[in-house]
Amino acid sequence: MCVGVITMDTIALVDKYPSADERVIAHQIARGGGGPAAVAAVALARLGIRTAIIGTVGRDSDALEIFNIFEREGVNTSGIAISDGPTSGSVIVAAKEHSTRAISTRQPMTQAPLTSAAKNLIADSQWLHCDHVGITRLDEMGVKRGHGPKISFDAGYGVEKFDSAIVDLFVPTDRMIRLRHLGLGLEEGVKADALSAKNVCVATSGPEGSVGYSEVSGSVTAMGFSVDVLSTLGAGDVFHGALLAQIIQGRPLQDAMLRANAVAALSCLGLDGQSAIPRTNELESFLEANK
Repeated sequence: MCVGVITMDTIALVDKYPSADERVIAHQIARGGGGPAAVAAVALARLGIRTAIIGTVGRDSDALEIFNIFEREGVNTSGIAISDGPTSGSVIVAAKEHSTRAISTRQPMTQAPLTSAAKNLIADSQWLHCDHVGITRLDEMGVKRGHGPKISFDAGYGVEKFDSAIVDLFVPTDRMIRLRHLGLGLEEGVKADALSAKNVCVATSGPEGSVGYSEVSGSVTAMGFSVDVLSTLGAGDVFHGALLAQIIQGRPLQDAMLRANAVAALSCLGLDGQSAIPRTNELESFLEANK
């Protein structure tokens, strides 16, 4: 079960950002589903995990497009609530010049109360994957660590003081780990976080790979993969879904991290955050070619 933000995004790929009153020609313009929880849900589904999502969309054409995407990917949408107001979304300009992007976002929707279908899905779930919005709904969902599904948290930003002991799988960026543990190196910070919370902690480091710690594995690292990047949009969200998929499938932490790094790298072959996420057979072929 993924819980959090669901958006419909428009992405343009340009050589460089336009200056004031300048028009530039886009190499590509794509429409795609976005939102950390939504992208993770697609990654989980493509990697063979039976997946559902909880979030809020509006009564508009963007919502219909989102429902079509999830139906095509096999993600259960019965837990999505429909509210008044437009569905959340972004207009994103990705510039090849410095591999950067500029994002203009419609204000995220206020999350509607849980539907009865959502409550039933939560009760049947083994894992609950939350983004920055989903993690604020644990009390509403009646879920706490050790009572109900295990909790995974995409801790991309703003978690300097977050109590990671409330989740089973804590996945911040390398920057967040360093801010949480001033004076410690990345591996030491990840270990300190995991030992303090008695959980599994994995830090993402972009193209450098990832660093993790669990009681079973100890400190482990996994390399990143080099691909011809079109856009890094959503790559972190993809990593979170892929990592959880590998853990659910019973893989050791280091192997799970390596495979998640590969899935995230392959997703960068697409302009949007979802279209290039590989399925398991595509992942296996990529790993075999990159031994």
